[in-house]
Amino acid sequence: MYYINLWYPINLNMYLGKREITNVEEYEERRKKCIEFKPDATVTAFGELEDIINKSQIAKQYFGKSQSWFSQRLNGCTVLKKSVAFKEEEFHQLAEAFRDIAKRLEAHANEIDNAKYE
Repeated sequence: MYYINLWYPINLNMYLGKREITNVEEYEERRKKCIEFKPDATVTAFGELEDIINKSQIAKQYFGKSQSWFSQRLNGCTVLKKSVAFKEEEFHQLAEAFRDIAKRLEAHANEIDNAKYE
C-alpha cells in the first residue's frame, strides 16, 4: 500500500490494474493534480479504466445519448463552433453511473463467491 499523504492511504493497483509504475512518487503527484477538477478527474477515470468501461454503453444506458455526444463532452470538443463539456448535473449523473456499475459488479462478485463449486 502506498500513501498520497498520511490521512489518505491508497492501493495504486486499484487505479491501474495490471499496469506498472516506474516512479511511484511522481505518479502520485501527477494523479493528485489530475483529479482536482471534474473534467480532469473524469478523463483520468476513463484513462485508468480503459478497456474495462465501455463509454458507448454508459452514454446509451445512463444518458440516453450517442457515443459521439459523450466523447465530445468528455474530451471538450468544439461542436458547431461551440466548446462542449459536461454540465455539473451530468458529472453527477456519470458519478452515479459509476456507483451503479460498482454495485452491480459487487453483486456479481458475491454471487460467484457464494455459488457452489460443482
